[in-house]
Amino acid sequence: MLPIVLFDGFCSTCNRWAQWISKRDSKGAFELIPQDSPEGDVVMESCPESLVGVDSVYVISENEWYARSSAVCRMLWKLRLHWKIAGTLLWIIPRPLRDYGYDMFAKRRHRLLTADS
Repeated sequence: MLPIVLFDGFCSTCNRWAQWISKRDSKGAFELIPQDSPEGDVVMESCPESLVGVDSVYVISENEWYARSSAVCRMLWKLRLHWKIAGTLLWIIPRPLRDYGYDMFAKRRHRLLTADS
């Protein structure tokens, strides 16, 4: 089973990120699903209690859920070598700092582009 990437389908920044991943996922390593779709609703039913309500992209791999910067690193690790290296460099940063940066970006993501889809 492919790892699942759940993203906010109403956010144009998130949609662009999903398109960016899809374009670089030459091996078909991910199944990209908007959180607010019928398929996303089904997957979200198994969301761990600790992640319910977290404003994040999620990666679900082998029944393990990853959120925020940990999800981003796991996505990068499945792409070409230079993205794997970028993901590893990001991983070296302590998770509280990575997640702080992720949260700051997530709070402003709707303002980055003028029209959300």
